[in-house]
Amino acid sequence: MRQIIISDTHSPENLSFILEYIKKLILRVKIDSIMINGDVLGINEIKPGYGFKFNKADFHATLNKTEILKKVAPLSAAKIIEIVNLYKEGSLVTEEHELELGKAICTYMNERYDSVIDFLTRFSEVKKTFFNLGVNESPIHYHVLKELPFLLDCSSDLIRKAVLLTDYRTVYNNFKEKLKKLEGPKFRYLGGRAILDKETILAGISGLNSSSIPTDSASELQEKLTRDMIDSIKRQFSYSNRLILYNPVEGRVTKEPFTFRPGSAAVRALIQEIKGKLRQKVFVQSHYHFMTTHFYKRDEFYFVLNNAGVNNCLFNMLDVGNSVRCFDVDPQINKIRELKLYDSYISDFSDPKGRLSLNYMNPDEIIVQRDIKGCSYM
Repeated sequence: MRQIIISDTHSPENLSFILEYIKKLILRVKIDSIMINGDVLGINEIKPGYGFKFNKADFHATLNKTEILKKVAPLSAAKIIEIVNLYKEGSLVTEEHELELGKAICTYMNERYDSVIDFLTRFSEVKKTFFNLGVNESPIHYHVLKELPFLLDCSSDLIRKAVLLTDYRTVYNNFKEKLKKLEGPKFRYLGGRAILDKETILAGISGLNSSSIPTDSASELQEKLTRDMIDSIKRQFSYSNRLILYNPVEGRVTKEPFTFRPGSAAVRALIQEIKGKLRQKVFVQSHYHFMTTHFYKRDEFYFVLNNAGVNNCLFNMLDVGNSVRCFDVDPQINKIRELKLYDSYISDFSDPKGRLSLNYMNPDEIIVQRDIKGCSYM
């Protein structure tokens, strides 16, 4: 099974660019499916280049935020801009204005979630597509609301106060119903679910909350849903010989040796519990901070720390068969690199070149191309 894995795209332009590239890619490379591992929304998270270190103020100064807002939300942008400008000008803002703003923000949220549905539809028309919920799509935090203060250069309190006057939580319910309608041979929703695709269990840890570490009700709910999904995985063991587990939820990176430690205690327990079971086991972790892909083996699991690349639109290609192979795909320069696999227990490095040498045949080229300086794990 060969699958494209995309995450943390954060803008319509990125997804459109990747989609057009994939249409050409499948003419020369056999692809079985596409996995979009969350965080389609989140315009406020866009970054230049390969997206790790950058001057935020300088980059934001280059953006025409008003035009971005009008483009992504043509139905609500004018009204939102009009009323927010009243606040900025110090004009009298009435309760009626506040309610109008709240309703316009709800329309904005619907437009943004509808854009996710639109992209999932377009991807599924090209190749069978799976989707896992990212934290930016979560109904617990509604991070989509962070886009507006970013695009309007206004207070987040202003946006929050106005939207609380409305029944804004219906927006996610509408989104969920539209996801259900998409379900079929060409599209499957994986958020908090484990499904059998031929002989492979595909399971998505739903990004409802940024953490599974039980510190509040949201993280406790996140962990409960993860445990439920793991129970579903176990029930399907007798029908399968492979498992791919997709995760957009935060964990902890350690440096000596370099590993990613899932935040979920249930996931960590599963990794230990199923030693000696299944032929292939893969854990895919998506996070926009990584400038490079990490591909290593630990505790019988192949770990892929998914390379988002943000505005460079990097994505990965995973090949799971008798062995597991991982590729770094850079559509901006039209280059596919097969990664070397390393054992995290015995591999060591002391500088960026040493770290990159574990996965990349050409570490010097990667350092120059992605402007990597001093970060030991990238």
